[in-house]
Amino acid sequence: MTVTAHRWNSAADYDVLARRIQFRNAELVAGLHPRPAEPRSVYEIGCGTGALTEALVHRLPSARIDAVDVSADMLAVAAEKDWPDRVRFTQGAFPDVAADQRYDAVFSNAALHWMHPRYPDVFATMNALLADGGLVCAATAGRTAATDRFAEQSQAALTRLTGLSEPDPFEARRLTVAQAGELARGAGFEVEDSFVLERTTVVPAEVRARWWVASGGPWTAAQASVQDAVGALRSVLGDGEVELVHASVFLRLRKETHA
Repeated sequence: MTVTAHRWNSAADYDVLARRIQFRNAELVAGLHPRPAEPRSVYEIGCGTGALTEALVHRLPSARIDAVDVSADMLAVAAEKDWPDRVRFTQGAFPDVAADQRYDAVFSNAALHWMHPRYPDVFATMNALLADGGLVCAATAGRTAATDRFAEQSQAALTRLTGLSEPDPFEARRLTVAQAGELARGAGFEVEDSFVLERTTVVPAEVRARWWVASGGPWTAAQASVQDAVGALRSVLGDGEVELVHASVFLRLRKETHA
């Protein structure tokens, strides 16, 4: 089974809408490495439009960064930005990648959840990419009581829009801290740090709808454009403000050193 390219309905829109949350998360992920001057080679999984890549450039002054993403649209947005020569972007689907070297660290922000249900393969491949003693510093979609409530509200909106009652498949991608730790240990990592960060905010319905569509949220087959999809979601969300819940599990994992 391979990981297929996720449909990002508007990479440029996502880059703008994600800036507030994803750039904050990116700074946190980059800061998980305790000795930022040490890494010389870094692998970034799911670089998207470059939020984490930018943080790594500033945080890791000596690292060569190999940034990989499955989406050509996302990489095109990233490529328009100004990068130092030590950054290289490549299109590829993780965990189906091959590397001819071992890295000092592997980083990822808001990407691992798109690889469900292959989490055991994902964690095993991250381990295989690392040199002995190397670190994974990552954030992925987290599951909390608040995200469960938010999913119920979102499902109600989708049911009104489409008439379908099937649960949003994204919810199966979320991990609790305990689940993430179990996957990590099963792949041979020592869990040095793990925590969940939850944000709840109120945003205009228009912002919620655009975020939902840009992130690949469900929309009906009759809708032929991003604008139509946003309009349809606005019709069920209303004209006021709505709650938006975002939760991420953060991990710092160390590969065991073998004698």
